[in-house]
Amino acid sequence: MERERRTASAATPRRCDRLGLMWRTLMAVLGGWLVIQILVGITDAILARVFPGHYSSGLPLPSWLLGLRLACAVLYTVFGGWLAVLLAPERPWRHAVYLIVLGETMGILMAGMSIGLVPWWYLGGLLLLFPAAVLAGAWLRLRGGGPGSSTRPAV
Repeated sequence: MERERRTASAATPRRCDRLGLMWRTLMAVLGGWLVIQILVGITDAILARVFPGHYSSGLPLPSWLLGLRLACAVLYTVFGGWLAVLLAPERPWRHAVYLIVLGETMGILMAGMSIGLVPWWYLGGLLLLFPAAVLAGAWLRLRGGGPGSSTRPAV
């Protein structure tokens, strides 16, 4: 009887720990992805104000403007990968891979809805560069980049 009581009470904290880990994992990955989306949205709003003729004309955006958007998205994705790894409760590379899976899934859905509206090179560029940018951000974080880094040089 006593053994059953100890086993039941010991199982509850482990389950809570596991739920806490899952919650923190979800927040790390979604946090990285949402930061990317928010920054891209802010950039689009700024570009629409700076170049109103291109955004309000109803015509496709010029290639140079799409290239600028793509470059900004890649930089923001590096930051999103860095943030996901920063927030990861454990196994940081696994969190980077989770962010890649989420981003590629959303990117494929967006590409499917955008076929014919934007050039193929832009959609392909987003899909091809997203994984590399996330991994670059994860690498930057894990090699000791940024505030709160846990790896410090030996003194």
